[in-house]
Amino acid sequence: MTLIEKNPTNTTFINKNLSLNKLPLEIREGFHIVDNSITLTKWEFNSTNTKIINLYATDIRNESDIKGLQGKKIGNYTIYVTRDTEFERNRAYVQQQLTQFWNNPDYQVSDTEMINDPNGPYAILWCYRLTPENQKLDNTTIKGWKILVYVESYPPSPEKTIKSK
Repeated sequence: MTLIEKNPTNTTFINKNLSLNKLPLEIREGFHIVDNSITLTKWEFNSTNTKIINLYATDIRNESDIKGLQGKKIGNYTIYVTRDTEFERNRAYVQQQLTQFWNNPDYQVSDTEMINDPNGPYAILWCYRLTPENQKLDNTTIKGWKILVYVESYPPSPEKTIKSK
């Protein structure tokens, strides 16, 4: 998704490229070669220089890890990395909500997954069976995370398998 935001300090526009699949390929590949433990959440061109890319990241174990990346040249671009604290707060909040659903038997939750996909973050609530409560959650959004509800499917047991003649 590309958003055009008006810069409040002047009349120019900033192209804010929030979708990771639009990040230049050389940056995607080069960044993961440099440090594959850090997860990128979004990016944007610098407002005054399109050869500078600002990357927003999570799962940074040590702040000194990103200090070495500041101003690093990858291909024709210079990158700067910022911890995406908003994403981390939202992820923690959604995880807390999923835990509450898990602990409430009305939701019949068997497992949860959280995935930061280039098209947007989502969480999967795996349920033993559909209930009115978990059906209301399906395809809703909590703090920018799409919630998907799936019912676990089990392979048929041998006693219930119909044999063909």
